[in-house]
Order: sequence, then C-alpha cells, then structure tokens
Amino acid sequence: MPPVVLVVGAGQADWMLTRDRWGLNERLFAWYYPRLVGLSERAGGQALRAQVLEQAHGRTLEIGAGNGYNLPHYPAAVTELVITEPSPHMLRQLNNRLADNSAPASWTMVQAEAEALPFPDSTFDTVTAGYVHCTIPEPARAVAEIARVLKPGGQYLFVEHVRARDGSWLGRVQDVIEPLHVYLAAGCHPNRRTEEVLRRSELSVEWVEHTTLPAALPSVRPVLLGAARKPG
Repeated sequence: MPPVVLVVGAGQADWMLTRDRWGLNERLFAWYYPRLVGLSERAGGQALRAQVLEQAHGRTLEIGAGNGYNLPHYPAAVTELVITEPSPHMLRQLNNRLADNSAPASWTMVQAEAEALPFPDSTFDTVTAGYVHCTIPEPARAVAEIARVLKPGGQYLFVEHVRARDGSWLGRVQDVIEPLHVYLAAGCHPNRRTEEVLRRSELSVEWVEHTTLPAALPSVRPVLLGAARKPG
C-alpha cells in the first residue's frame, strides 16, 4: 500500500473561516455525518453512487471524499486513484478507511480545496464527486478547476443533493433554513443549483437524472446524478 501524502492547499485558512473559526461544527459534522449518511446508503444510496462511478476509468481524481463512501464503488478500470479532502477531521476517517483496503487501485490522498486543485492541466481521465458541491464555497470556480485537470475527452461523474424544483414547498424551505443548515452541516448549502453551474461551464453535460436520496433528511433529499465531459 502506498504512503499517504498530504498537501495543504493555499487557501486552507480561508476554507476554515467559511465554516466556523473555532472548528466546532467541523468536528461535530465529521462525527455525525457517517452515521447519518449511513442510513441512506443502506436504504439505496449506495446504488446511486454505483450507477455513476461504474463509468470511472484510468487515472481518477475524487474531490471532497469525506469519509470515503465512494471508495467501494470504483471499478477495476480505475488504474490510479487520487483522493482530495479539505477537512482535517474527515481526513482522519478517510485514512482509516483507506488503511482497510477499501480503495480499488493504487492511491494517493491529498488535502486540498476543489477551487485550487494542486495538479497540472489535463492530468486525469476521470474526476468524481459525491455530495460535494453543496459545501464548496465557490462552485463555479471548482467546476473550472475540474475542467482544467481533466484530459480532453475526460469525464466528470457526480452525485449531488440539490435544490428542489422551482415553485415547490421544499425548495422554499431549503432557502429559509439555509443559514442554519450551513452552520450545522459544516458549510453544506441545501439549495445549490448544481446543474445550472455545470451547464454554464466549459464541460458538456452528457446526461443527468433527477431522483431522491432514500432515508435522507428532506433538506437533502432531491438528488442530481450524471456525467459531463471536457471537449476533446
């Protein structure tokens, strides 16, 4: 098993300030997230991840890996896995999961923000994310970084919880509770319009599916999954 490599991105201090300068909600979130998400994973959330990640291949980058729920779903076609996560609290859990041989290929773990990925242009065949865009302070900048590090023709695979449709009562509730949700869930915005961000980017959206996350809190139940490709 290769050594764990940690690289702190240049904006790490800014990232911490967008959540809680004392780090209290980061610690709390890192503790309860695996327990809360585990319920939805066992109720069918695993199938959503597998549906998307089965398309990953070659040198693959995962952004915001959290505690590693994506790891069991990477296929043998992934030849190398580079895993990023900005939270030091999540990194400890992620390191434990990787030590249990959950990754399918040779791997490297990097502490970095999605808006400042420390990799050269056109490095990866595949980039993946699972429930990450909700916590990224600058989503459009992060998507631009994803496009930058993808090889021409490379694919971005995503599973994200998003804002409910316009005019829905749930969408209005998500908007109202956003400030409290952001604090309690360590920067998680329940009402992100991720599909719009992707469609305005350099990437070409190939397919999307709108569904719901089973056994999840209503604020994070609407889910978007799909794939986008960097023009070749």
